[in-house]
Amino acid sequence: MHQLHIQVKPLRATNVVHLHGAIDSNNFAGLVLTLNQLFTKPAAQIILECSQVSYIGTAELKELLDLAHIARARGGDIKCARLAPTIEQVATLIANGDPLECFPDVSYALASFHSERVPA
Repeated sequence: MHQLHIQVKPLRATNVVHLHGAIDSNNFAGLVLTLNQLFTKPAAQIILECSQVSYIGTAELKELLDLAHIARARGGDIKCARLAPTIEQVATLIANGDPLECFPDVSYALASFHSERVPA
């Protein structure tokens, strides 16, 4: 069984969720509980800091995408920072055109929340 350590640190109007370990069906409920607690804030802005994540199961990636959709529907978002390239590739394949935004560092993910989005 894999271990997952979760630590939430507020950073400006955003919560950075530091993850350490592997994310699988045995420990995913703890991450969902943490994210649902953060969703109690309107327009929750969440960054998953994944530099210490060694594995994410395919089903768990799909559920993370679903949680990101819920956050977006509420005016917020979930973004990833420092996700391993192989995990990011699988997430992109699973996303089917609506990906989980991934950034090389927390600072880039944080800046993306504050950048103006120009309508296409």
